[in-house]
Amino acid sequence: MTRTEILQRLQTIKEKGTQALRLLESKPLSVDTQTEIRSLAQWIKEELHNEYNRMLPERAQKTMSVFELSVYSPTIEETWKKSGISRLKIDGPLDQKWQEPLEAVVYNAGKYLLDAVAMNAFISTE
Repeated sequence: MTRTEILQRLQTIKEKGTQALRLLESKPLSVDTQTEIRSLAQWIKEELHNEYNRMLPERAQKTMSVFELSVYSPTIEETWKKSGISRLKIDGPLDQKWQEPLEAVVYNAGKYLLDAVAMNAFISTE
């Protein structure tokens, strides 16, 4: 993957997480809003899971760029394993249990986007 593709993916994950959080804060939650929150969370969960599985094998890591190995892969791994999104029950009740994993996803994606931009700026100056 190119740097641009990686940054776009992280940005999309962050945006969908932010959108789900905003919708989750709206009261009362209409049926349409609940459906949209579940859809966004499902997309995030699937995207993180698929990317985590794609990057797991050693043979896949050998084909990755330095940027992918140093920024993208750790972001996906940390977010999948530690945010709680992997344990989120998409068909479960929409309650406060949704807030923390979605916040963690948004935080991690945002944090690594900043790191990636900083790393990109550093590489550009050399």
